[in-house]
Amino acid sequence: MDENKVQDLMRVIALCESIKSSSANPFEVDILEKIAVLRKHLPEWKFLDELLLDSEAMLELAQILKLQDEWLKHRASSLYIDPLLIQFKVKLIAKEALIDAFVRSWHPLAQVDQLSPKGIEKAFVYWNDLAPMSERFKAEFGTYGIRPGTIDFGDLLQLRIFTQDQFQDRLESLHEELFSVSKGEWTDYEAFIRKETFEEKVIRAYLLAFLISEGRATLKTDALTGQIWVAPMVKKASGTPKSVAVSIRGDD
Repeated sequence: MDENKVQDLMRVIALCESIKSSSANPFEVDILEKIAVLRKHLPEWKFLDELLLDSEAMLELAQILKLQDEWLKHRASSLYIDPLLIQFKVKLIAKEALIDAFVRSWHPLAQVDQLSPKGIEKAFVYWNDLAPMSERFKAEFGTYGIRPGTIDFGDLLQLRIFTQDQFQDRLESLHEELFSVSKGEWTDYEAFIRKETFEEKVIRAYLLAFLISEGRATLKTDALTGQIWVAPMVKKASGTPKSVAVSIRGDD
C-alpha cells in the first residue's frame, strides 16, 4: 500500500468531514480538483482496503456537492445577494451606467455653498504654517534624505541577521512546518506567521516570501474579505510569478 497516495485520500476525507461538521462554506472544497486526485490514483489501487477508501472519499465529495446545492437553494430562497455576484455585475456594467449610478447615489457631506471666506482663510493659514515634509519627522526618522527601501538576502548577510547556513536551515524548517500545519491544504497566512514577538513574525514572513518566490509554496487572497491563505507545494510551481504586497501588523 502506497502511504503517500493513501494520505491523499485521507486528506480529502478529512477536509470534507470538517466542512460537514462546521458552518463553513461548502464551496471552500474544490470538487473538480479533489475528483482529479481520485481519478489519478484509481488505476493504481490493488487492494480492497484502498478501493474502499477511494469509495469513501467519493461519497464524502458527493455529500459536499449536496451541501453546495442546498447552500445555493437557501441563498436563492432568502433573496440573498452574493457579494461576488455584485462584483461581477460591476465589472460587466458599462462605464456610463456606472458613472450615472454613482452620481445619483452620491450624497457629499460638504458642499461648496457651505464654505465661507473665513473658513477658506483659516485653511490657508493652517496649510501655510505647516512645516515642510522634509522637516516633520526628523526626530523620529533622522536626517532628511533617508527613504523606505528594500532589503535583500545579501543585505541580511552583511547585517549578520543570518549566515548562509542559518538561512537555508530556517528556510527548510519553515517549509516542513508549513506542510505539518496545513496538511497540504490552504492555511491562514496571518495565523501561520504569528509569533510572540513582532521581530520573529517579520522574519517568518520574510522567509515565507522566499519559499513562495522559489515556487515551494503558493499564496491566494480573498478580494472581498482581504484574508490571505498559503499552502505548501510538493513540486516547485511553474509559470509566471505574480507579485503580491502583504502588510505585516504588530499584534494588538
